[in-house]
Amino acid sequence: MADARIHTVMAAPLTSAGWRPFGQVIGRDDCVLELRERAVFHLDVLTYEWRPLRCELLNRHHTATQALIALDGAPAVVVVAPSDVDFTQEAHLDTIRAFVISGAIGINLSIATWHWGPYPLGPTVRLANLQARDVAHDNEIAHLARDLDAIVEIRL
Repeated sequence: MADARIHTVMAAPLTSAGWRPFGQVIGRDDCVLELRERAVFHLDVLTYEWRPLRCELLNRHHTATQALIALDGAPAVVVVAPSDVDFTQEAHLDTIRAFVISGAIGINLSIATWHWGPYPLGPTVRLANLQARDVAHDNEIAHLARDLDAIVEIRL
């Protein structure tokens, strides 16, 4: 992976219009929480430590939306891509977007939206996370580095 191509994505401020293809902005939009296939929601708290803003993979879930809300007001960045790509082609990398989330609002990811993070812009971010309980069995992964020889780097 030392020779992997860097695919740079510029992070944009989170707006309702910009986020609309990927879900809703919690605190600004009417949010749709959805469950499929007998899924059950689970609420927990995720804590992420600062790390370089580079991702080698994206995840998506097919049975529930996922809502993430910063608990301590810490800003973060999230990487997303639309559900209609599968990352079997290098051209799919061009669909990847990044958004800066202020600590005053949250995000709701639509079902099957590809995502990575949110990861903190400071030392840590603690997030209330509402998603399907059985996420371990509903976690499709796009291995960007392994399959496309690409690493996504986010610029602020």
